[in-house]
Amino acid sequence: MMIKKIWGLLIILYCCLVSLAFAQETNFNLFVPDSPILVNTDVDVSIEKNGILTFQAENFPLLGEVSMKVSEKVTLLSGDYAGWGYALIEYNAGKLKGSLYYVFHNNEARGMLTGDVVGVAQQLTGLENDMVWRVATLDGTETQVTINLTFNSYRPGKTTEHYNIWMPVLPSFTLSANGYSQATTLLLLPAPDGNPHNARKFKGGGLEFGTYQSGAQGGTFWSFLDNSETVDPPFIQKRYGTRDGILSGTAEISFQNSAGVNSAVNQSTLLAEQF
Repeated sequence: MMIKKIWGLLIILYCCLVSLAFAQETNFNLFVPDSPILVNTDVDVSIEKNGILTFQAENFPLLGEVSMKVSEKVTLLSGDYAGWGYALIEYNAGKLKGSLYYVFHNNEARGMLTGDVVGVAQQLTGLENDMVWRVATLDGTETQVTINLTFNSYRPGKTTEHYNIWMPVLPSFTLSANGYSQATTLLLLPAPDGNPHNARKFKGGGLEFGTYQSGAQGGTFWSFLDNSETVDPPFIQKRYGTRDGILSGTAEISFQNSAGVNSAVNQSTLLAEQF
């Protein structure tokens, strides 16, 4: 099968290690020792579009109101992974603008900030509560700073529910390299608000979660999957992720298809401060 052939390929990832002052890049050649099994499931989902969140940034260098537009928030309502979900959020903090690729499980949410602010965002008690940004780059300048955002208000967007949506799952499998390994699960939602029977080309989104081990230490990671262009599963076009633990920070992976072969290029900015 095509999936098994693809999984036999080398996945080239450029990961990062943390130093006390700066993020240092190093290369890992990650391999998939076994071909994972694609599990087809049907789930119910809730989709919110165009909600508005506002926060107050409380500490230098970012002070004042921060507005966030929830472009799309997808929540799984049924099945083994009920409570998981992902959201694409556009933030505006004065002259600073960009995107927040969020993954959440019940009340905890964490995600990767991109644009004028690059770093990790996290909430522990739901979207309608205080948020913390741990920043690696601010307006093009490398920095290490924590910004606390106090929740102000929430204006809900339009919410709809969809039933029996096709959600392929790649259950826990391992990627490994010398001194590094990760066990990951992918939830793919090719057409969360469309016709699942016409979505077999994996054009949509989803999320990833799992654990990693780097030497004697490790942690967890969550990633937002953006598959706006068709790529053979499970090579989602873009993954915007976060790690905690020893490699605490952000992780961005771009999958490319050239001459029928999938490869992965990862550019990651890690934070020295753990969360």
